[in-house]
Amino acid sequence: MEYVSFLHVWYRRALNPVLVACIASLALGLLLFPRIEGTFIRRNVDESTATLRVVADGINQLTQRYEPVPELIAERPLLVQVLKDPGNSGLVPYVNEQLRLTAQAIDASDIFLLDPTGLTVAASNYRRAHSFIGNRFDYRPYFQEAVSGRSSQFHALGTTSGERGFFFAAPVLDGVTVRGVLAVKVQVNDIEMGWDGLTKDIAIADPNGVIFLSNREDLHFRTLAPLSEEVLQAMEATRQFPLNLIQPLPTQADVIDDDAVSIEFTTNDGKESFLVESYPLAKPGWHAIALSPYAPVRTNALYVLLVWCLIVLVLSLAAMVFQQRRARFKERMEIQRRERDLLEQRVQDRTAELNKANRELQIEIEERKATEESLRRKKNELIQAGKLAALGQMSAAISHEINQPLSAVLSYADNAAAYLDRGRADEARKNITHISDMADRMARISKHLRNFARRPGDQLSSVEICSVIDEAISLSEPQLKRRNAVVRFERPGDQFAIGGHLRLQQVLINLFSNALDAMESETEPQIVIEVECRDDQVIISVRDYGPGLPDDLAEQAFEPFVSTKENGSGLGLGLSISYNIVEDFGGKLTAHNHPSGGAVFCVELRAAQPHHMAGE
Repeated sequence: MEYVSFLHVWYRRALNPVLVACIASLALGLLLFPRIEGTFIRRNVDESTATLRVVADGINQLTQRYEPVPELIAERPLLVQVLKDPGNSGLVPYVNEQLRLTAQAIDASDIFLLDPTGLTVAASNYRRAHSFIGNRFDYRPYFQEAVSGRSSQFHALGTTSGERGFFFAAPVLDGVTVRGVLAVKVQVNDIEMGWDGLTKDIAIADPNGVIFLSNREDLHFRTLAPLSEEVLQAMEATRQFPLNLIQPLPTQADVIDDDAVSIEFTTNDGKESFLVESYPLAKPGWHAIALSPYAPVRTNALYVLLVWCLIVLVLSLAAMVFQQRRARFKERMEIQRRERDLLEQRVQDRTAELNKANRELQIEIEERKATEESLRRKKNELIQAGKLAALGQMSAAISHEINQPLSAVLSYADNAAAYLDRGRADEARKNITHISDMADRMARISKHLRNFARRPGDQLSSVEICSVIDEAISLSEPQLKRRNAVVRFERPGDQFAIGGHLRLQQVLINLFSNALDAMESETEPQIVIEVECRDDQVIISVRDYGPGLPDDLAEQAFEPFVSTKENGSGLGLGLSISYNIVEDFGGKLTAHNHPSGGAVFCVELRAAQPHHMAGE
């Protein structure tokens, strides 16, 4: 009988619904673990793809930016003269200095001139201890293609400087005769430094599978697979990379699912596992690779499973305790069973409501924190995107601005050659002076454009208002000329305010662009800029002579995606971005209609003394 009683008790406990539910929930969590891990993997893949798009766009833009540069520089007549007379002690130093100044202007590492045999006769690094002058580079593919009359590109480790770089080359023509080769080298260290803030390891592999760029130094010149003997011989012949540095990565790949692949390879720190995602570049055969540590992904999945198990155990324990208490209570307090049951039910309902409210409040707090952080990142990205959008709108007009002096340079060069043929050196010198002026003009345009395009810092500083306005007008000048617009700006004394130089410049350019759009129907549009000090504020007002702000949009002008333009003419983000930038400065951006017509946008900033804070 005791044995039967024991079995009966064990059977009832084994079939306890709470225990069964607990075991089932734990088993369900274990079964769902691969799906949980897959969710984190897919999220990691999406982040890697987005990062690789940005990295690929940066390298593609670098290549497209420098590709036409050698051909433009090679058109200088002085280069042909030096190649004809390389022993000219007066001309060669002048050409060296011109190449140095050009390298600074276009942000290139080196610019050097080679004769048809591959000997360097002039270089921008003539002042350095390891100058290219006197060195022979006839073994480089970029020289061999350029001396054949074709523009070329190449990537390699510099044999003289020992630094990695992209090489761009073009032939120097004297009529139809190739007199030499002009080469431009761009180092890649700055590109890698821009990846230091990324949470992933980035590697850029060339068509041979050699990792040429990476924010991990131990991956430089490692190969994704062993190279053939033919490829190694070609590298040795062109001295592209030292063969002792070319070593394949000892990797072991594992396909996790259709969208994810993990690899494991041995480094100085031991074996490391990574999730791998790749993205093609515009250059044929090149691709970018993102390496994300696999361990955090699995840790996050295990953390979710652990939280699930803890919740199930806590709820099961609470249920079992409640069940035991209820049984004891029923045994001891049978007389008051109904009243106590009602009280327990109320307590249970209230406890469930409080727990639910607490969980919902905690989830809402976490979501709000995540949303605020995401909004902060998106806002910074949106500010830079707005600047690049404005830069794109100005590109056609700035191209026109650069084409004019280029045409003038060609005309002056032809005239100078004609004057030299006739022995009229003074007239030829004047034409060369004009060419130098035009080159300076193009350099100024490029400098403003490059400065505007770079990403600003987040620190505030004391900025000189008139200087920012002048640069914004200069960057907007092509658009102003195209619209035949007049800018009236009465310069006050030196005024300083707290803000960011580049971001304030972006705000003003957005306001100028909006003013021009508002006066689209005007034949002679005008923009009036005024600067005044009021109490401890510096107020910049930009007025147009358009139809003004509609009454129904006056209070919503700074909200995202609100625009008075026709569909397809804009996203309505410019004023919203500008409003957030000025708000970050501790200022305010307002708008109202002028009594005499047109709209007025006012940027109100805190006044500051010169060098009030650390520079941006």
